[in-house]
Amino acid sequence: MRWKISNKQEDYNASIRFMETEVQNISDKKLENLIWILEYPSLYTAGLSAKPIDLLNKNKFPIFNSNRGGKYTYHGPGQRVIYTLINLNNDKDIGKFVSNLENIIIGTLSDFGIKGQRNDNHHGIFVKKNDNQNYKIASIGCRFKNWISYHGFSINHNPALEHYSGINPCGLNNKNVTSIEDLGKKISKEELNVAIKENILRMFKI
Repeated sequence: MRWKISNKQEDYNASIRFMETEVQNISDKKLENLIWILEYPSLYTAGLSAKPIDLLNKNKFPIFNSNRGGKYTYHGPGQRVIYTLINLNNDKDIGKFVSNLENIIIGTLSDFGIKGQRNDNHHGIFVKKNDNQNYKIASIGCRFKNWISYHGFSINHNPALEHYSGINPCGLNNKNVTSIEDLGKKISKEELNVAIKENILRMFKI
């Protein structure tokens, strides 16, 4: 397993090109699996299930079409994006893989005293706030090529939640999003990176 952690904001199109090249190399058995933790400048991406009605302000941030699953989502400063490029040829179970990603997120949040939970109607991980409503704190959007997974998941560390106002993220009301900091937890980016890595290692036993 290889690890790549970016210390600067990445260019979206360049990152996708890099990831697709890596997927091909993993498929050709030229390279080992890769986990890439990164951050983007503010932008919206439209997954394969994105609906025009969920784009509320097309001029707020740059918009990129993505070949991942899912609908519209936001990426930007304060959000950790984790790309999981993993060969599944020895265990061809996409449902299990997505469940593993959910468990990684739930475990990471638990490390900071946050109870994350699944939602039967939406992908990603949610938390309940004091108003007893569900708020999304992490998104999942994957794609698979030759049984190599890519794209992955994101966790809201401390983004400006107002930046979601230009879309209905994943088809949800854009006010129903939260972050680790919004929940009153003050942690560093490095602490979050460590927790993500430990939970990935624990889940995939690598």
